[in-house]
Amino acid sequence: MQKRNYYYLISGLPDMVLEQSKAPLLLPELMEQLRLSLHPDDLQRARLIFLPADNQNLLNLLGKEASPWNQQGQFSQEAMEEGLKEPGLLPSYMNRFHQYYKNEAPFTRDELGKPAYRLSHEYLLEHTNGFLHQWFTFENSLKNILAAWNIRKYQLPAEGQFIGENMVTEAVRKSHAHDFGLTAELPFLDKLMHALAQEKIPEREKAIDRIKWNFIDDLNTFNYFTVEVVLGYLLKWILLNRWTRMDAERGRQGIETLVEALENSLEFPKKFTLA
Repeated sequence: MQKRNYYYLISGLPDMVLEQSKAPLLLPELMEQLRLSLHPDDLQRARLIFLPADNQNLLNLLGKEASPWNQQGQFSQEAMEEGLKEPGLLPSYMNRFHQYYKNEAPFTRDELGKPAYRLSHEYLLEHTNGFLHQWFTFENSLKNILAAWNIRKYQLPAEGQFIGENMVTEAVRKSHAHDFGLTAELPFLDKLMHALAQEKIPEREKAIDRIKWNFIDDLNTFNYFTVEVVLGYLLKWILLNRWTRMDAERGRQGIETLVEALENSLEFPKKFTLA
């Protein structure tokens, strides 16, 4: 595969750290820069990163849920509706999932999420190599280990919870070891087990995202101005934007709680009550 260098694009991208309060660019601004700068093949690779948002929209569309359309997806609602009617306009796994949805008995949205993720994961591994293939493999391993940890901690049924057939899924199904016997094969596992020991969920989630952030840096250790750096930047933008939205929501909830408390404390004496 031909390696292309994007000196001007990459040198102009604002720095990001996971701890900053918000992403330095809005997604439409960032994607417009990529559209103008990247070779079409590289741009298509970048868009694969946002397929999880398309999956969310697909599930909402088929389930006729009123949830807002996830703007990180690459397909509008109209495009997705048209693509489900005419195969070839959407990634092939979406049409396969649509057929599965129509043929199978009704499921809850959570139950439908598993086959949708399984099909999209297979599609991504088939259509990627190098950086993205390594990323999606890592992400899937991380999801399977987290699923196994929850199954073990909360004594949940394990049937159908793991995606893929590989070393990781075999280990989490069979091993009773604290680390599922995978520390030697997965360098990030020590930090992941330490993160899972955190009592507070926000600290645990931030530690897991830090593992993802560092994994991206490791993948790009010897990349400087190639598309892999751009792909890593997009993945980091998604991680940072997630925390920006979470912090905004917590701030909104905090303000609402404060206003409610103030309103409840403002009890006027009865002599000032209007007749």
